[in-house]
Amino acid sequence: MKLSIIKKLLFLIITCIPLTVLSCSNTSKKITLSENTENEISLEESEIIKSITAGEKLLDEGKLEEAKENFSKAISLDKTNKDTYLRIKDKYISINKLDEAYNIVKSAISNNVDIENMKLLLKEISSKFEVINLTSSIYQYSNYALPKNANITILGDSVQIPITWDNEIVDTESLGTFKYEGFNEEYGRKVIMNITILENVYDKQIGWVKDFYKENGQLYINLDLVEFYLGREEALREAIKDGKAGIDENGEYFLPAPVWIRNSSSAITSYPISDDCIYSLCSATINLENYETRGTLVNISYTDFLKAFNDTKNNNARILLVWVDIKNGSIFKISEQYLP
Repeated sequence: MKLSIIKKLLFLIITCIPLTVLSCSNTSKKITLSENTENEISLEESEIIKSITAGEKLLDEGKLEEAKENFSKAISLDKTNKDTYLRIKDKYISINKLDEAYNIVKSAISNNVDIENMKLLLKEISSKFEVINLTSSIYQYSNYALPKNANITILGDSVQIPITWDNEIVDTESLGTFKYEGFNEEYGRKVIMNITILENVYDKQIGWVKDFYKENGQLYINLDLVEFYLGREEALREAIKDGKAGIDENGEYFLPAPVWIRNSSSAITSYPISDDCIYSLCSATINLENYETRGTLVNISYTDFLKAFNDTKNNNARILLVWVDIKNGSIFKISEQYLP
């Protein structure tokens, strides 16, 4: 018996009780229900079945929206009828319309229909959805936050869905690949994120500073990379290899300074600079006289470093030769190399 019909019966019974009390002296009188009640029940059930059947036929014909209208009508006739939801759900699943089936079961829950069993059906349908697989590679000991959303296609439309992760804390201490699982309740989607923790890669290069520039908010430096040799013997040996060493009156090779710089390529290399990069210049470059040697390095701001670089260009002096310390492709320290 449907709830709406039961309510009608209760109304009639309650209405008739006073009449029974008033006429209790006449034992020949009986409570009678409307002869239309059974017809009303039958008519309502008939309309529900008719709407569902029409919707199923429309689905078979590929008329999805028209089918939805008929199914909605069937549910509106009696929102408490569990069999209506189940039949529509089964029809959607039979033609692999899992999202539609999922939504039908959700509407049953929102209407307080057999909630516990409907939740089990949601899990069953959810297990049939394709898992959303995400991947990411990060370096050891870096900070990383799992994405809060993922983009998927639902019913032909691109939708951004929020993700609830089983474990939101990403441990980056150990090398390897690790799996994190999440879920979206609204659409029943399971999300798996595979994160690969990579070993940090360090490098150090030396070159002439050619320029600084920004692109999409990221600061970059252009360098003309060189080979640098410091020390009289080593520098002289490399200069001789290049056929550039001088010869004194005794026929001996010599260099005027214990430094040799080899630039075998005109290529310019660009590096991104980290936000917390450390900049340092020689005391001689920034005209500080209170240091024991002119080559003493002094930490300064990026603004001051850039000014010093621009000054060398504007004064046609020799441009800055710097060492760059690189971590995972990004520079974290720039230090001027003093040239005697």
